[in-house]
Amino acid sequence: MRKQLYISLLILLTVLTACNTGSNKDRLILTNISGEPNDVLVVMEEMTWKNGAGKALKTCLEEPYYGLPQIERSFKPIQIERTGFTNIFQIYRNIIDVNISDKIKTSKIWYGNDVYARPQAYLKIEAKNGVEFTQLIENNKAKILAFFKDAEVERLQVAYKNRFSETIMKHLREKFNIKVDIPANYKLETDSNQFSWISYETPDLSQGIFVYEYAYGDTSQFNKENLLAKRDEFLKRYVDGPTDDSYMQTEHRYPARRTVNVDENQFYSVYLEGLWRVEGDYMGGPFVSYSFTDKESEKIICVDAYVYCPKKDKRNFIMQMESIIKTARYN
Repeated sequence: MRKQLYISLLILLTVLTACNTGSNKDRLILTNISGEPNDVLVVMEEMTWKNGAGKALKTCLEEPYYGLPQIERSFKPIQIERTGFTNIFQIYRNIIDVNISDKIKTSKIWYGNDVYARPQAYLKIEAKNGVEFTQLIENNKAKILAFFKDAEVERLQVAYKNRFSETIMKHLREKFNIKVDIPANYKLETDSNQFSWISYETPDLSQGIFVYEYAYGDTSQFNKENLLAKRDEFLKRYVDGPTDDSYMQTEHRYPARRTVNVDENQFYSVYLEGLWRVEGDYMGGPFVSYSFTDKESEKIICVDAYVYCPKKDKRNFIMQMESIIKTARYN
């Protein structure tokens, strides 16, 4: 018996060793990613990085993150030359691998995951010349930014996994018939007829989630103006500010951005990004909102989240909130 066990372990070790001697793409077990959130490793020759092609990519990645009161770039690009793209860099969380050569027949972008590590977002861009490369970036800027942002949001969702508040999740299931993955450090602040307020508070940071519902009539209710009007109605009623007669509202001087999704099951959802303020006071910050229904429902559910941290950058905090509210679904 011991001899058979020894032989089995030896065979397993041999298989794993063989897997690790080949290319990363052929490995059965991938290494965990490295790097800081929202950093993007760009594999590009230094001269190209400094000319028009590199500047176009840098401008794309450093585009201001939407829905913040101060300018914060979407991503931080880190450039290295191909000779330096060794094992230690191949496991970076976000990678853009650039190849500009007159030998390339068709300029294109390839989107991949877990090429060298897990969970990795990998982008390969091939172009005949710098002009076609720049055009590729300009034509696909929104898709490139969304690709890396979605990867960071999904990583946050995985990080929260198995660290949930079962009490609050049960409350949302019973009250709204929805499931939302609420982290364990959040507390229930307010519970009214159609409205619940959940928050995480520290001396320097406030992150909150509002959940509310109202009757569904037709898809016109998902117009941006109608969603924001309903949002302001609930916030005025339930979310008081720090002074008398003050209350939270949408900052309408900054246009909220709306994204619509209808999946194959006719599950209709709208995502909003914008700013909030307190009427009668000077508080404010970013918010994200996720509203949804389906063809069988008679209600619209809204899961809305905000960040207040006047002394800090807010991009990473609002991305944390996005990762939470986007787990919302009917139970």
